[in-house]
Amino acid sequence: MRFLSVLELVLSFCILFYVIVCVEIPAWKFFDHDVYFKVVDPAEIGYYYRASPAKDFGKGFNKYFEHTLLVVADPVSGCADFINSHNIPGNFILVERGECSFVEKIARCEKAGAIGVIVYDNNPDNRSNLVAMIDDDRGVEINIPSLFIVGSDGFHIKRALERNSMESAIINVPINMTYVPEHQIQKPPWTKIL
Repeated sequence: MRFLSVLELVLSFCILFYVIVCVEIPAWKFFDHDVYFKVVDPAEIGYYYRASPAKDFGKGFNKYFEHTLLVVADPVSGCADFINSHNIPGNFILVERGECSFVEKIARCEKAGAIGVIVYDNNPDNRSNLVAMIDDDRGVEINIPSLFIVGSDGFHIKRALERNSMESAIINVPINMTYVPEHQIQKPPWTKIL
């Protein structure tokens, strides 16, 4: 087996750095894997949540959002005019899957002023299967990041906010869990261990 020389490693890193920074290809497009976010408040759901970023639309995460509000959309599908449009600008929005395409849903949130969207599966019994959010080929440009989470996570977040009479949760996103062993991640107790 041949090992790469130090020069080859440095050259490879420089090329990767150039492509990501100078050609402006976001790193999330380069490394296609799940990301995590953490709910900070309410504390009763203060866990790390696994999410899948949109596969072929949107801008992805080019910065870390700390103590950012996550507002539940009303209507929750995000496929009609928002009743709570005054709470959306500058925040992440939690929407439920269904009624319209992922692109239409996220475009509506972006138009309302959202800085990011978290879509949860409309099946509350889904505790482990992430869906790939793909473009619907309508030519709609999306300029904000979006994530997909399992139904049980979305329903628990929404219910916790309702139970605590809160309009929004506080989240940190994305969380780098690359070097954290899977068994050490504090996941929600309802999450199915794969």
